[in-house]
Amino acid sequence: MDAALAGLLAALVGVGGTLGSAWLTQRRSNADRREEREHLERTRHVELAAQRAQDGLAARQSVYTAFNAAARNYLACLNDHAHALQHEPVEPEETLDAMETARIEFRQRYAEAQMIVPDTVLAEVRRANSALGGVYGVLARLTRGVAGDGENLTAVRVRIKEGWRVLSDLRASMRADLRVTGPSHE
Repeated sequence: MDAALAGLLAALVGVGGTLGSAWLTQRRSNADRREEREHLERTRHVELAAQRAQDGLAARQSVYTAFNAAARNYLACLNDHAHALQHEPVEPEETLDAMETARIEFRQRYAEAQMIVPDTVLAEVRRANSALGGVYGVLARLTRGVAGDGENLTAVRVRIKEGWRVLSDLRASMRADLRVTGPSHE
């Protein structure tokens, strides 16, 4: 019986080893597949985050471009209207209309910028809005003939010059946010 028992034990060990080996192989295969799925999921999340960041960057770039163009055009129209008030003895209707059109466009771009730009750039956007609005206010009062103390074309020229500096600072802030390299030139 010892030989029979030994044979039976050997058979059991052989069958157990075969079954155990298959079970371990299946378990390792399942673990490998789980690790691969987790790796693919992590990779997908990283790619999705990168795509979202790229989309956000592209959206900000679009808003920045439109805002910068509208702000520069608005300030140029304000400057043109100031010139017209200084050099034209008649009502400068053409420059007044251009100024109002530029103002409307600027306000639309300002509203868009408020919804997308980060706080650091938003502070500069608000500063630009305030500077341009200040020039507009003085010019509007000069045009209507109701200017306050110290509100004259010389004061407007100073404000316009300051407006260009504010827009230059704003552009530098936008470029920094977009991680555009190289110096910003006026």
